[in-house]
Amino acid sequence: MNNFALGLLVLYFITLVSLIFTRFSNVKLGNFIAIITSLITFIIASLRPSEFPDYDTYELIFDFCSTGDFSNNLYWLAHGEPGFKIMSYFLHYLGANYSLFLLFMALLSYFLLLKISKISKIPFSYLWFTYFSFYFITRDLGVIRLSIASHLIVIMLLKRKLLSKIIIVVFASLTFQYLSFIALAAPLLSKYKLNVFRILLLLAIAAFLSSFLSFAGILDFMPEKQSINYDGLIMSEPTFTPVIRNLLFAGFIFFLFKKELKNQIVNSWVWSVVLSVILYILTFNILILSQRTGAYFGAIIPIALAYKLNRTSSSDSVFYMVSFICVLNFISLFYYNDFVWKIY
Repeated sequence: MNNFALGLLVLYFITLVSLIFTRFSNVKLGNFIAIITSLITFIIASLRPSEFPDYDTYELIFDFCSTGDFSNNLYWLAHGEPGFKIMSYFLHYLGANYSLFLLFMALLSYFLLLKISKISKIPFSYLWFTYFSFYFITRDLGVIRLSIASHLIVIMLLKRKLLSKIIIVVFASLTFQYLSFIALAAPLLSKYKLNVFRILLLLAIAAFLSSFLSFAGILDFMPEKQSINYDGLIMSEPTFTPVIRNLLFAGFIFFLFKKELKNQIVNSWVWSVVLSVILYILTFNILILSQRTGAYFGAIIPIALAYKLNRTSSSDSVFYMVSFICVLNFISLFYYNDFVWKIY
């Protein structure tokens, strides 16, 4: 175990303390502790060691985007969304180096998480606890970018007006993750109340259709320069792990909210986690695609669980159950992402 990993564990323990204060003692104190702890953790995220996966790759991407070669078609075809390229160039123009760029991305993610808490009216300590348990620093560097897109998707799901939803998800697609727009499927389908039969039917259809999709097949629909970037990637090999994991969480969230599905917003949350599993199954043979598309819908999991941590929304037994699941998930992420604690 190294100092970096020990620091993460200490911060997670303090996050647990803020959770307990919020639930059983003083909401304002619990939120204050969570706000400070999360800010420190986000800053640490931007200072992560260079041994982390994708660290060097993202540095190359930032250096390339910083050139601002806007008149060159290859500049726009290369890896990265148009808005991401413009943002990188603008930060470089202002004098930011790669380290400051990472700090900006981390603080932007932090700001959006605070915004989600305000819009949803869920105490920040609950949201920070569930978010820390599911995402963030225990994964590779790409999660910083994906987390921003995920935050925007969550904000989209919390909005009531369709136009607002469209504007937010289009911005997320053009700036952080191209395929973020597919997350609109959850609110659009939310007028249909989910039940066990419909979920099983959709899963069966996804399993059937997955046999017709392959990684080699999608390369034919990508620009030549981008297809070269992905050709031969090990990431294209299928695995059951994310399918099983998301299926378990989808079932758990359906169980938690099955009596509240008449509420269209809550129903859209459940649709989102179900669609996450469906996308993982549908794109099973294209892991690099399933991890992205499934994650867009799975972004709602932390806020859905945070909602159930709130005293006004659940009993003590539900609070303990959700908290236990979150802690187990954090432990599994921390353990299996061994690059976190094997850095020397």
